[in-house]
Parts: sequence; C-alpha cells; structure tokens
Amino acid sequence: MKNSIRSLSLLLALAAGLAGFSSPASTRAQAADAAATSPRRANHVIIIGVDGLSPDGVRKAETPTLDHMMAKGAWSLHARGVLPTSSSANWASMIGGVGPEQHGVITNDWRVGEFGLPASVIGSGGFFPSIFQVLHDQHPDWEVGSIYHWGGFGNLYDHRFVDYDANGADEDETTALAVSYIKAKRPAFLFVHLDHVDHAGHAYGHGTAKYYASVTKADELIAQIRQAAAEAGILDETVFIVTSDHGGVGKGHGGDSLAELEIPWILYGKGVKAGQALDLPINTFDTPATAAWLLGADLPYAWLGRPIRSALTGEASPRLTYRASSLFASPVIEPAGQGNDPAGGLFINQTAQMTIQNPNAIGEVRYTLDGATPTGASPLYAGPVEISRNTLVRATLFIDGQPASVPASAQFRILNLNASEPRGVTYKTYLLPDGSVRLPDFTRLEPASSGATYEVSLKDVKLPREDDVAVVFEGLLRIDAAGIYSFTLASDDGSKLYIGDRTVVDNDGDHGVIAAQGSANLEPGLHLIRVEWFNGGGGAWLGAYFEGPGIPRQFIDPNRLSPR
Repeated sequence: MKNSIRSLSLLLALAAGLAGFSSPASTRAQAADAAATSPRRANHVIIIGVDGLSPDGVRKAETPTLDHMMAKGAWSLHARGVLPTSSSANWASMIGGVGPEQHGVITNDWRVGEFGLPASVIGSGGFFPSIFQVLHDQHPDWEVGSIYHWGGFGNLYDHRFVDYDANGADEDETTALAVSYIKAKRPAFLFVHLDHVDHAGHAYGHGTAKYYASVTKADELIAQIRQAAAEAGILDETVFIVTSDHGGVGKGHGGDSLAELEIPWILYGKGVKAGQALDLPINTFDTPATAAWLLGADLPYAWLGRPIRSALTGEASPRLTYRASSLFASPVIEPAGQGNDPAGGLFINQTAQMTIQNPNAIGEVRYTLDGATPTGASPLYAGPVEISRNTLVRATLFIDGQPASVPASAQFRILNLNASEPRGVTYKTYLLPDGSVRLPDFTRLEPASSGATYEVSLKDVKLPREDDVAVVFEGLLRIDAAGIYSFTLASDDGSKLYIGDRTVVDNDGDHGVIAAQGSANLEPGLHLIRVEWFNGGGGAWLGAYFEGPGIPRQFIDPNRLSPR
C-alpha cells in the first residue's frame, strides 16, 4: 500500500512538472511577459567601472564631472567590494550579483571550466548568470553592450548575450568605442570598463600625484560618455552608475584593508535624488541588482545583491537599526603610517610624541595604550602623549557617548641600543627570474647584496630592484618566558617564517597583502629566526608580528632581536 501511494505521488509530481514544462524559447517569452509588468524606472542604464579607483582618489583628485554627479545624484564613498580584492573577483561580482563564494571567480587567472570552485548556479556556457544574460533572457530585443579596456574582464561572462562586445587598446580607445556605440545604438544597457587608474596605482602608487592625475583623466573620459548620451538624445532617460572594483595601498591591492576594499558608488540621472549621501551598506554586487531594477527586469533568485532603491525620488529609505561603521572617518594617529605601515613607527634611543586628529566636524576621540578597543570610559584625547616604551594605541570617534568610527591603530616601537648587545637582523637580497610566483630555493642562488636592519621589514632594506626580487632575514629572537608564541606574516607577495629549522608560518604565493599565522612552543633563551620574502611585481610589503605570554600581538619587538 505504501508503495502504491509513493507511486501515485510520483505520477502526480511528474504530471505537474510536465504541465509546467516549456521550451527555452517559451520560457524566455514568459520571463519577458513577467518582466514587462515590472515598472521601468529608466530606459537606459550605463555602468562605468574604473579599475582601481579609490574613494581617496575621488576626494583628492580634480574630478568636476564626478563632483557634479554627486551633487546632482546619490553616492557613497564607503561602498565595499568583495574579498579577495583582486580585479576578476570583483568585476565578476559587479556583473553577477553575488560574491566569489557563489560565482567561483577568485583569481585573475580564472577561466570558465578550468579552475577551482564551481559556480553555485550555472547559466549559459558554464558561467554564473550575469546581468547580460538576465537582460537578454527577459528582453532579447534590447540592445546590450560591453566595452572594456582590460582583456581579463572579457573572461567573466558569456559573450553571446551581448550585442556589441569590444576590447579597447587603451582608455582613450575604450571611451571612443563607447561614445560611438551610444550615439549609434542608444543601448538599453552598457557596461564600460576603464583600466588606466589601476595601472597608475601599480606603477606609481596610490595617493601619488600621478595616481590622482589618472583619476582626473578618468573624470574627463566619464564626461565624454555622458556627453555621448546627451548627443544621442537619451540623457534624460538614462541612469549612470560609476563605481570601481577595489582601491589600493602603496602599489598593490589584494589584501583586506579598508583602503583596498572600499570603493566609490555614484548613481546619477533620471529620477535619482540630488545630493544624497547614502548612509547604508552598499556592496559591489548590489550594482547589477540596481541596474536590473531600474530597467524593470526581474532579479534572479540566485543573485544576493539588493537594489539601492532609496536613491530614487519617491522611494523610502530603509529602516537602519545599526549605524554604518565607516560613515565617520576614523581618528588620525600621528606620526601617520605610509602605505601598509601602521601609524607610530620605530624610535631609537628616544621617546615618541603621539598626537591624534579628529577629521570629523563632530564627536570626541577616546584612546587606549594597551591595544584594547576604546570604550566610553577610555581616556579622552586632549593633547600630545609621550610614548616611552613599546605601545599599541587604539583610538575611536565617539558621538553622544557611542562609538561612531572604525578604530584607528598605531604601533610605537622604542628601541634601546646598548653597545655591548648588538640589535637587529642581517639580510641578503636575491634576483629572481621574470614572472616569479613563489619563493625560490635559496640554496641555488647567489646573493645580490647584503646588509643589516633593526626590524624584519622592508623599510630599511636596499633592494637591487623592485620586481622579481627576494630577501632573506636572519637573526636571533630572545624569549624570556616559556609558552606558546604565535607568529604572523603579512606580505605582498609571498613569505615564510622559520624558528630554528621548523616552518612556523607559510604565506607563500603571488598575492596582495594577506596574513598567515602559525605558532611554536618556545623555551626561554635565544632562538634562530629566519624570514623569507619575495616580490614578483606590483606592490611590495612585509610585516612580521608575534604574541605570547604577556605580549599582545605586535611587530616583533626589535629589542628582542640580535644578529647571529
């Protein structure tokens, strides 16, 4: 009897499935009919993605076009990309409505069907369904275009869903192609990718004059694209989304700092509220969701992104139970850090003077000197503080007694030299083959140069060249109390740390500044410490940390280091 009931249930389910089955063509037609019932808030949407454009670039470069778009539109300089902060992972999120854990793109070497993590949902051709496919499936008669400077962008979607697909040789040609296409075809949706700002970040460094100049040029190119919409007669029916894939620190990106993760997000055009600073969390995968919503397309269930509805006139703002963490700028602890180097610094045979600036027009700053997160009961900053020993500083903005910013941090290292007890470590540099992606076997290489430094860092190391280079640091680490000691290496590119002949931390590989950790049970006394580091290209940084009994996590104390 149970088998008969089960068989009847299966037959009913099969009949229901057959009744609901339709051919791909009819499915698309049904989707188009359903989408047609959704209100269309704009007839045209143009996304302009500027690779490597940071909020700092928007704030400090000459950007009259972006300034006008922000004054007449809605914007956030605290939107976030996804981790890792590499280009392909973030562009895939910007067209796919999800993060890397769903679309599977985690490196710039990704190719459909070849690497690692499979997509959670498969659209056409093995790709996660992009906004190009979503619009084509629901509105196959719409004109849809993709024009990109970086060829890697073209690896991220099925090109059959794009009516016009072009890879410009540089930012000028890419913009010219977009201008001509807009005038000729008046597309319903267009994605434009510009890559030259990222090039400037890698070549000259974020925050440099040449980086800001590249941002100014991007602003000029965006003005040309907007003007093309005006000349095509569609400007009044168009919404622009200007955003980026990641920021950067120094000459690199790929790490997990806010400077790398935060991106600008600007909405401008038909129906957008004027001069609205968006005080809500925005992620890069909200971008395609917003574009599809503006065009009246149905969002697929597989997408996790949400339309930023409150940016449009007549749309209510969401009820925000919790305050965005980066709405207010963090306090600035001085001496300020450069690039990935934290604020504070190394001071030899002298004390340091710490000052804290509040970059906000409101609030007060409270701080701690033991590495703890400040609370309303922590000391109120009222003037310079003298630092006479190794100190971990945290500082937070408070408004109405509540924390209102991401805590700022600083590390002060006070090194007391004694002529009878030499301090520091020795280092050797090595030249590597072009395109190196891992640490080499150093026993097969001859050093290019050698020297000494007080800390395991690159700050005082004289590198023979910037790219395809490696450094090996060696010295003795003094341990006073027995126990478990944790070591962390944060580096761009790869690194390893050894205690004695044991590998404690392995952070090898070609990557931005990411951290890896390991631990060792150490007895009191001197222990051989060795750190290997390499840079294949782009950004370069190394930070070596430790913590143990009575020692909070900090840079390895230079007072505990001595040459072999």
